[in-house]
Amino acid sequence: MKNQPTNPFVTGGYLGPAYFCNRKNEASHLLQAISSKRNVTLISLRRMGKTGLLKHVEQLLEQEKNPLSVVYVDLLPTMNGSEMLTVLSSALIRLKKNEKNFFEKILAVLSNLRPKLSFDSLTGQPSLQLTLESSNDIQNSFDHLLGFISEIKKSILFIIDEFQQIGNYPEKNIEQLLRTVIQSHPNIPFIFSGSSKHMLEPMFTAANRPFYQSSELMYLNKIDEHEYRSFIIELFQSGNRIIKEDALSEIIKWTRLHTFYVQYVCNLLFETGQQKINKDMTKRVFYQILTSSEPLFINYRNLLPPHQFRLLQAIAIEGGVSQPNSAKFIKTHNLTTASSITTSLKALAEKEMIVNENGQWLVYDVFFSRWLEYHYGSML
Repeated sequence: MKNQPTNPFVTGGYLGPAYFCNRKNEASHLLQAISSKRNVTLISLRRMGKTGLLKHVEQLLEQEKNPLSVVYVDLLPTMNGSEMLTVLSSALIRLKKNEKNFFEKILAVLSNLRPKLSFDSLTGQPSLQLTLESSNDIQNSFDHLLGFISEIKKSILFIIDEFQQIGNYPEKNIEQLLRTVIQSHPNIPFIFSGSSKHMLEPMFTAANRPFYQSSELMYLNKIDEHEYRSFIIELFQSGNRIIKEDALSEIIKWTRLHTFYVQYVCNLLFETGQQKINKDMTKRVFYQILTSSEPLFINYRNLLPPHQFRLLQAIAIEGGVSQPNSAKFIKTHNLTTASSITTSLKALAEKEMIVNENGQWLVYDVFFSRWLEYHYGSML
């Protein structure tokens, strides 16, 4: 539509404080921890706004009189310790890419790994390819990198997103290795973050794990509903739109107040160009989302064993369940035995298809949950 305002509802990344809702207390807490050089582990459901919060904190740090240099890395794409070290060292190089001789200094630190400097063909960003032959290479090189930072007196903050990924590495000693290096550099604060609570919590709370009590746990919950409502209304008003109260209530309910899904629905509603957003329009957008995502959801169905899919379907229809082994739940949804349900629950949780939130099992992907409810709820 010609002359249509920029869509203010961000569905990926971080565009600045004007498009970022609340999280003042969480940001303040992280800044205080960083200032005191306390390590923090930030845990939240996927797509709850965790990365946006970290980027927001990064921008706040840049505005300070003596700003920290932030090294942000996402470990989700990495498969082993070698790839982890590669993304860490590449992020460090990008941090100071305009500083004289910085490339050469890092390359010298990693010289025993035969580093090869390259540039991304799309972004132009520099990256390193390293040759690692053992876990000792990882430990020594990471130690040398942190030591180099300490020597040149650079104030650095490491943010390592999706930190639980190290639990999937083939190197069985990776936690011990990282812990040994990190604790020898207490002046460098770390923020570990991730979306797999069942993997991250034991790393920092189990007495037999290397990172035991080495980091403060912080949980990112849903944005306060009152704050989010005001934020949504203001953003629609910024584009000369009005959203009716009943439409807003429908969005909050349908998305479970989960950040990404709220943003996505509002993004599509804003995109319509309509000046007044009502309840009927929101329902049309809901249907649009379900139909456009249907090929993906059908693929989920085809990949899951039948007994797991039936349990997933039942959880969605109920809108969540606290006692999945109860006789009533089993009978209502024509499920099998309580023991098979326990097995399926574990398998679905490991696949991150379901999540236990406040004692209730829910289908993790809100849109998938609504699709299951829409297509199978009427079969009861």
